[in-house]
Amino acid sequence: MEKLQIPATKSNLLRLREELALALDGLDLLDQKKEILIGQVNLLASRADHVRGKVNRGLAHCYAHLDEALLDEGRASVAAAGLAPRAGEEIRIRERSLMGVILPLVDIRLRSQRPGYTLFGTSSAMDATATAVNQVLEPLAELAELEVGIKRLLAELKKTLKRINALEHIYIPSYRVTVKAMEETLEEKEREALFQMKRMRRRQVSKT
Repeated sequence: MEKLQIPATKSNLLRLREELALALDGLDLLDQKKEILIGQVNLLASRADHVRGKVNRGLAHCYAHLDEALLDEGRASVAAAGLAPRAGEEIRIRERSLMGVILPLVDIRLRSQRPGYTLFGTSSAMDATATAVNQVLEPLAELAELEVGIKRLLAELKKTLKRINALEHIYIPSYRVTVKAMEETLEEKEREALFQMKRMRRRQVSKT
């Protein structure tokens, strides 16, 4: 590892030792952050798998009832019913922070399941479709919350791993090499200075 091009002085050595200690502390903190992020990603991924199963089953029911409605009423009637006003669902998105990562919290409030279309020209299959759609909205909102959270956590984890790799393989080794070389240089200078002092004393003694 190439050392830093810094003059070998005691003040520089003290500064580099402090910076190296800070880098090592930072590496420990990043390692802890990495473990927390990985644990949270695994937790959310497990929940997302469960919720995704609910969503898939719910959507399967929706499509099954929709197919039945298409057969009973025809595409034009189903399309017209689909343009009816919604029942007034409300979605509120809040946020929470985890290790500096902003995670969404999605709340959905469902009103009554009364359809917005008129009963004339529609069948029970259309009602069943509307009910199935209404029932799948909550798990869909939860799944969106989880998947966005996982995406953001993975992005932060990627950044954290890059910082860890930079500290482990570039900065810390470079600082260690520089500190060691500077210590050796300063020790050599001290030995040289001590040798010169002893030689001057011997000369002074010999003159007396």
